[in-house]
Amino acid sequence: MLQDSTPSVPANVAGLAESARLGALQRVYLPKRRNWALLICNIVIGIVTTIALVGFYLLWVILRTPNFSRSQAARRVYLYEQGFIVANKPDDPQVYRWDGIDTVFQKIVSTRTYGIETARQYQYTITRKDGRTEKLTQFFDGIADLGQHINQCVSTALLPGSVAAIDHGQGVRFGDMTLTAGGIAGRRRSVGWGEVSQVQIHNGYVRVGVAGRFFSLSTTAAADIPNLPLFLGLTERLRKTAAR
Repeated sequence: MLQDSTPSVPANVAGLAESARLGALQRVYLPKRRNWALLICNIVIGIVTTIALVGFYLLWVILRTPNFSRSQAARRVYLYEQGFIVANKPDDPQVYRWDGIDTVFQKIVSTRTYGIETARQYQYTITRKDGRTEKLTQFFDGIADLGQHINQCVSTALLPGSVAAIDHGQGVRFGDMTLTAGGIAGRRRSVGWGEVSQVQIHNGYVRVGVAGRFFSLSTTAAADIPNLPLFLGLTERLRKTAAR
């Protein structure tokens, strides 16, 4: 279901989607509106503290929110079957096809107070094969679903090429780790798949457990691993193949 109740796709975006063969429109993501009560409170604080530099900065930040800024409120992400279009400026929409993306890095930071999660920050950094990069954050309403969908679709698109590379004796690199048909190599050493007990995400880090050893092969931050779903899917696939 589209996020807009009456979604409107500009002609230049629709034309770009058609020429890039993105398929049917799935959803339109809008900027997330701020809580008005909180904004008004911040405006009052900003006015009271305008004598100090922080007051002017706070007012500038507030006026840049979608609640007040037309240019910010006009930003869109158009999700299609075969990719998405980012329109940060109406006259400069950018196409990102799943098969035209090189890497997706995800960074999710949870803020807790007395053990209770009070906020969660999202950042998905998407780089096309031509080098152009886009960062999607909680600026957009529904970023958690959008980011996860993008990450999964890109990993699915990259899977056949990664499997073919490994089958031909090549290594596929994910940050500081490299996967091969024989095993996984970290910064300092490598182990065969028969020695890998588990690969999991724990407290924001990728842990590659090695059977019979207290320390894991890697404790790399998940935010530093490109195409994380692809990495996890490949490691599971190669572990199962080695166990046959």
